[in-house]
Amino acid sequence: MTDSVNKALDGFDRLIHVKESNFAEMDAGQQKEISKADNEARGKLTTFFIRGFFLSIAGGCIFVLFYNYCAVLWMESLSEKGMVEAASKVSLLELDKVLSIIISALGTSLGFIIGYYFKEKKG
Repeated sequence: MTDSVNKALDGFDRLIHVKESNFAEMDAGQQKEISKADNEARGKLTTFFIRGFFLSIAGGCIFVLFYNYCAVLWMESLSEKGMVEAASKVSLLELDKVLSIIISALGTSLGFIIGYYFKEKKG
């Protein structure tokens, strides 16, 4: 079992070194072209994620407004029908808690994406 694992690891190691030597053998124009494509891909990824992040925050704000509006209408309707106890059990959403959930869910990824965007290429 360990022999097969060692052979597989050696194969991966050789493959990695072949890829590195192929990149080193390219002329400067090809390396610049690959580097430029990499930077463009990084920029697109970062822009896409940041737009999505802020759209999620805006969507959360709109959702809270819409939900609370509907909940207030529902409470008024229940109160008019004499169901005051049921109306008092309808809860409203708090914007800060919804935004906190969105930011905590996506904030770590946002930090990673921004860090990846500003990463310096070595070599």
